[in-house]
Amino acid sequence: MSQSSYRSWLAIPFIYPPFDSITTGTPASFVRNAQLLLVASAICYLTGQLRSATQRLTQTNHILENEIQERIKVEAALNASQTELRALFAAIPDPLFVIDAEGRILRATLIASEKVYRPIDEQVTRTLHEIFEPSQADTFLGYIQQALQTQQSVTAEYSLLLGEQETWFAAHISPTSENAVIWLARDISDRKRAEAASILEERNRMAREIHDTLAQAFTGILVQVGGATQVLADDREATQAHLEMIDELARTGLVEARRSVAALRPQLLEEGNLESALHHLVTQMRSTTDTALIYETQGTAYVLPTEVENNLLRMGQEALTNAIKYAHAHEIRVELVYRDSQCILRVKDDGQGFGVGSVPLGGGYGLLGMSERAERIGAHLAIQSQPGQGTEITVVVDGGMGNRERGERQ
Repeated sequence: MSQSSYRSWLAIPFIYPPFDSITTGTPASFVRNAQLLLVASAICYLTGQLRSATQRLTQTNHILENEIQERIKVEAALNASQTELRALFAAIPDPLFVIDAEGRILRATLIASEKVYRPIDEQVTRTLHEIFEPSQADTFLGYIQQALQTQQSVTAEYSLLLGEQETWFAAHISPTSENAVIWLARDISDRKRAEAASILEERNRMAREIHDTLAQAFTGILVQVGGATQVLADDREATQAHLEMIDELARTGLVEARRSVAALRPQLLEEGNLESALHHLVTQMRSTTDTALIYETQGTAYVLPTEVENNLLRMGQEALTNAIKYAHAHEIRVELVYRDSQCILRVKDDGQGFGVGSVPLGGGYGLLGMSERAERIGAHLAIQSQPGQGTEITVVVDGGMGNRERGERQ
């Protein structure tokens, strides 16, 4: 090694003395130089190890920081999920219970007291037989055992008396293990009340249809029987005419009754329109009475919605039948008026009339039925009558519906 390179290799400030200060050529100088070399080598080695250790520590720190961040994210996600789950259960307004195979309530959600048979703290840890009547508890336990045996969800509907009101529930019973189920009970009282109202409405519809078909057909038959009895001995042709009308009325009433049960349109409307149906009805009624029946239309006929035409025909039939039966009139006039904005049905007689204010709407089913039909189609029903001055029944319906119906069909 040259002297210059040796001097530069040993030039470490504050540790190694200048090369010129070292006496060369003596054993002591060689020992000192060797010591200096060893110290320098050790320092370089340790520096390298320190640098490597620092790098490894930095990498480890990065890895740990990443793991910490991932754990923070996972914990945040778990917390969020738990928060969402708690919020979800809190948002459920329906009773939710965990019940074991013996019917013991293990847990329950905190819900509004009016939704439960008893307060929550009186139900948890108790069995179904301790809470409900034996028959009700046996039914509930049967649902639970079915769900556990099949390991499939079971649905059931039942009612409970909460306070003084009957409340209906639809229960969804799902097994969570071999020995426990989740029982979620949803309040379906509104749906049940709607179903009951629908049944009542259908029952009223059937009652109206029977009144407007069978009852009126039977009335016509009785009139014809009476007429046939009067001319039976003297006029065979008149008797035969009465018998034929009896047969037609009976067959028509039977057909209309069947169509009413099936909720179909009246046959007269199936074979034509409202104008022709009323014309046929008046023509048929002429043969059952000595009263003069006049039918006329005004304006250009247009098609109204099916429900409107059905109810207008039935109201006209009811008004005409009532006039024939009770008015003792000389003349009954049926008018159907088509205007751009309104369709008007009017039945007017010159009979004995009655005091409208003195007859309650429910006093005669015919008037009540007409009122309900008018309300159903959004029509205005007006009844004008006074004793000795006849009766006029007017039904006014929005003619714009007919214009819209025509536009849709075009």
